[in-house]
Amino acid sequence: MNEVVSTIYRELFSIKFVHPAYETPQKSFIDQHIQIDTDIKTNELFRNNRIKYRFNENILVCFIETTAFNPPAAEPKVPFVALPSDLKIRFLISSSSDFLSKTYALASGSVLTYRFSNQVNNIDGGIKLLTAPVQTHSLAKDYMVGTLVKSGSNLFTPMKTVLASQGIAITDTAFWKQLPGVSQVVNNADLENNSAVNSSSICFAVIDIHKTGTTNNSYKILNTGDKLFNPAPVFTIKFKSRV
Repeated sequence: MNEVVSTIYRELFSIKFVHPAYETPQKSFIDQHIQIDTDIKTNELFRNNRIKYRFNENILVCFIETTAFNPPAAEPKVPFVALPSDLKIRFLISSSSDFLSKTYALASGSVLTYRFSNQVNNIDGGIKLLTAPVQTHSLAKDYMVGTLVKSGSNLFTPMKTVLASQGIAITDTAFWKQLPGVSQVVNNADLENNSAVNSSSICFAVIDIHKTGTTNNSYKILNTGDKLFNPAPVFTIKFKSRV
């Protein structure tokens, strides 16, 4: 008698996008202003390993076909197709002009690109953020319009390009705008040179989700033995709204 193997698609992880300008008490609609795609290598990975994704409202969900680890016990589940040990899932984010006009963020892509990853360690109030901790201002750094840094208990954003060679203090209101309070949002620490990001196409940001290399176990997407977590991990990316 042939053995019957039962499979089912299960959530591998999800990513929540938080942006006050695109939220109402009833729904979120940031999906109308950012587009999410997979890069070439991830497309192939998904085909070979029976992985799918969906982006709706403000939630990106990644699903994988699974089977029982020790049937007939229904749980835990493991991937139906064994995943490579160096697995990296990369999503590419494109943004609309409306999004950029309502967000404290650099219009990146030409030289710099935002990179969000589960290899950071930035848990805020129990929320697992994919953004790096907000970077502290330094006179030794250059800053471009739209990015965010912190100084003391406040966020600051440059209103024009600020070069380290100029020696401009963050208290200079001709160059810097103060935003009261510090919140863990997309910031200057998330920006990297395009050569380091090495994206397959120009985009606003990439999201890299790794199977290994996490510095905090809370950021793992699979448990020991590649067992799926139940419930699946939820990660978050928060944007600072201009409106």
